[in-house]
Amino acid sequence: MSTRQEVDVFNEEFAAALARQDVDHITSQYTADARLHFPGRPMIQGQAAIAAMWADALEAQPVSTQFESGDILEDGRLVVDIGRYVTPTGSGKYVVVYERDADGRLRLAVDSASGDGASIAG
Repeated sequence: MSTRQEVDVFNEEFAAALARQDVDHITSQYTADARLHFPGRPMIQGQAAIAAMWADALEAQPVSTQFESGDILEDGRLVVDIGRYVTPTGSGKYVVVYERDADGRLRLAVDSASGDGASIAG
């Protein structure tokens, strides 16, 4: 399987877990010291903090998300996916850095996303 195919499968499974509100599965896709960079929040680091954030975010309702990978960059154990996401309420872009674990599976090490809405210039 090519790296692009691996990323596509990962994204499909992650989107399905969001729709199921499956925080355990979502959290298991991150490395132990992963970092999340989402708008309007301080950096979130580590699986426990990531699990708490996703539990809070998914508490009210499941999330329907489609991920569209653009560029895939690979160098050894690291894979970068630069793409877009679409939800029923909007769209945005993301950059994620995957790290291959000891078994060769992709795990999210850095998850950074932002919406396409207006931003505040500083």
